Amino acid sequence: MTLNKGNRIVDCRHGLVLFIRRRPRRRLLVWDPVARDQRRLIVPPELDNDQMLMFNGAVLRPASGQGHFQVALIAHARLSNHTRVFACLYSSETGIWSKINSLQLQSYMAMPEPSTLIGNSFCWLLKVPPDLQDVILEFDLDRQSLTVTELPPQVKARPFKLRIVPTEDGGLGIIHLSTFQGQLWKREPGSVWVHDGAIEFEELRSACKGDRYPLIVGFSEDSNAILVQTNSGVFMVYLRSMEFKKISNMGDFHLHYPFACFYPGAPDA
Repeated sequence: MTLNKGNRIVDCRHGLVLFIRRRPRRRLLVWDPVARDQRRLIVPPELDNDQMLMFNGAVLRPASGQGHFQVALIAHARLSNHTRVFACLYSSETGIWSKINSLQLQSYMAMPEPSTLIGNSFCWLLKVPPDLQDVILEFDLDRQSLTVTELPPQVKARPFKLRIVPTEDGGLGIIHLSTFQGQLWKREPGSVWVHDGAIEFEELRSACKGDRYPLIVGFSEDSNAILVQTNSGVFMVYLRSMEFKKISNMGDFHLHYPFACFYPGAPDA
């Protein structure tokens, strides 16, 4: 597929890749590389104007399957000092966008990392001034509602040192990377955060050259693995087994969007 310069990848899940094009006209592109299929989506008119900025999105195939997909779009008003965030959901089954939901915030800074799917909710990281504390923006696909969850006060992460990850039981969790150690946290009922253990990356340290501390540049939901950028390249670190493998020699910083596509096996003869 040939991409225009204005297309920016924002998400990759369930064998689909989502792009946002901001200019000359706002469009979303859903690409299925295996099926060689492309679907272009027209942005809701309320968000398709110079006063609005689409800053992130997400894509999935619903559990019902049947070849359908859903796309979430996140935007904010350019002149509002980033105090209100807007979200809506598209269904390829109906070809219709949902009504636009919004949430008032004191202020925030959008981050470029893609979403993490937790249960049936898309989750993104935002930073809140003045101390740039991280919070989680959650878009519940069932209720089509937006909520914000504050992180533990102990977590003060620099850019690309934090990632939203599912817990072992599928709940909301985070990993906070500090040098070659990762701290795991999980949210319990009542929005209470509990420390969920630490991960040592000593074997990864020995495989790395130079003194750059690792940065989290991606997350594979299918493998439950973070992608870590170092001077020596990019490594995939599996959070359950703590095994790792090198997937690239790239030393320059780039966000990564792991692609995976699974098809059911053929029935027994």
